[in-house]
Amino acid sequence: MTDAVRLDGPADLTADAYERVAYGGAALVLGDAALERVAESRGLFLKHLATGVICYGVNTGLGALSKTDLTPEEMALLPRQILMGRAAATGAPYPAAVARGMLLVRLAQFLGGAPAVTPALCRVMAERLNDGMAPYVPSQGHGMAGEIIPLTHMAQPLIGEGFVLDGEGHRQSAADWHTARGLAPYDPQPKEGIALINGVAAAPAVAWHALRRLRATRRLAGQVAAMAVDGLAAPLEPFHPAVADLRPDPGLGEAAAEIMALVAGSAIERAGRQAPVSFRVIPQIHGVLSDALDGLETATLREMTSVGDNPAFLADAEDAAGGRLLHAGNFHAAALTHAVEGAALALAQAGLLSERRLHRLLDPRFSGLSPQLAKRPGLDAGLVTLHKAVLGYAARLRSLAVPPSLQHGDSSFGQEDVMTMTLPALDRLAEIDGLVRIILVHEAYAAAVALDQRAQAPGEGVDACRAAVRAVVPPYEGDRSYGPEIEALLDRIGDDSIPR
Repeated sequence: MTDAVRLDGPADLTADAYERVAYGGAALVLGDAALERVAESRGLFLKHLATGVICYGVNTGLGALSKTDLTPEEMALLPRQILMGRAAATGAPYPAAVARGMLLVRLAQFLGGAPAVTPALCRVMAERLNDGMAPYVPSQGHGMAGEIIPLTHMAQPLIGEGFVLDGEGHRQSAADWHTARGLAPYDPQPKEGIALINGVAAAPAVAWHALRRLRATRRLAGQVAAMAVDGLAAPLEPFHPAVADLRPDPGLGEAAAEIMALVAGSAIERAGRQAPVSFRVIPQIHGVLSDALDGLETATLREMTSVGDNPAFLADAEDAAGGRLLHAGNFHAAALTHAVEGAALALAQAGLLSERRLHRLLDPRFSGLSPQLAKRPGLDAGLVTLHKAVLGYAARLRSLAVPPSLQHGDSSFGQEDVMTMTLPALDRLAEIDGLVRIILVHEAYAAAVALDQRAQAPGEGVDACRAAVRAVVPPYEGDRSYGPEIEALLDRIGDDSIPR
């Protein structure tokens, strides 16, 4: 257990704090100021509710039933009832760190006071995180109506319903989890049912998890591109610092410098004429990908500390009514969705670029090496089959071009008629990432063969990357079965084990 993380408000949920609790298992401490803020807001909310005001999800039904008023008896039953009928997701569960991240994000958002929950709920959420609870949240079936489906799965274990992940990642009854620890499930109070499934807490946790892998994919893309540059003996002018000076895009200079660092010390005799465009635009395309990932990180962190509740309560101790309710649309995480889809497009471009470079590596007109890098051209087919396989992955990349945010529907008899589709967009991003990684692995395989065949000393960084490939795949000595070697290489460098 690492040092405790203290939250005095939503702003305290920094990237470091999130990592330490969700992934590192650090203990969570709630500051007195935060709990006092929550208690004051809760008291003023109850005062406001007593005026007879209509409050969605407290004294009304939800969705298309929001025009249905509830009796006091129904209001008391509603918080638990809300958490019973919306756990409709299916499929494999999100990793424990992601599920814990959802719980942590929702708790941090509560500490601002606008969700108007009780301090008791906040304490219980912190205690369950400290107890190691990881809700079992299936990863598929998250369509319309904000995040009510995944957040219901996240919240159910707090009240002893649904499931959690046990220490081995298997599904365990939340009731059994409580019983084994001698704990009583939480009894949700009015407004807490809607608060637990409201706003945006699932998508930021999934997006953060994706970012950890996407950063590794971006590093892999740079390493493989540098291998290809030396493998083709491509000129280094496209990576000169002056290129970035001429086009001051934020990530361009960094991407160009990355290639130059990897090829530093190369003794390869470069071609006298410019390389194909797919080699010259590496800094531009990789730079945009870096920028897109930075933008996704910014949007994710911003969403973690935003208030997406509907309604949100603005407490005002000077107001005779205690404050006011805002029924609005902050649950619509358009900015995060835009960042997710921007990252997906930038990543797909990097994957398609890799496919083109792979094809050039096989072409003696550009490489000066044997056709298709064959050992015995004619008798051996060489590595052309690797490119043929990659064309299938590239086709799938193109088929994923339509953004999920444009594919929302109409739910709850028209009451819920627009949706961000953030979680489907994250599913698409994950699929694109997998496709890009396997394309890059095919290119790395071919680039290593080109470097061997060229028989000149590559850059030190490139040579380290080739050595990592050769630790898994022996040198090419003629046609053989490539599939098992590609899979072994994907397992190795897919975990970002090519030297940084």
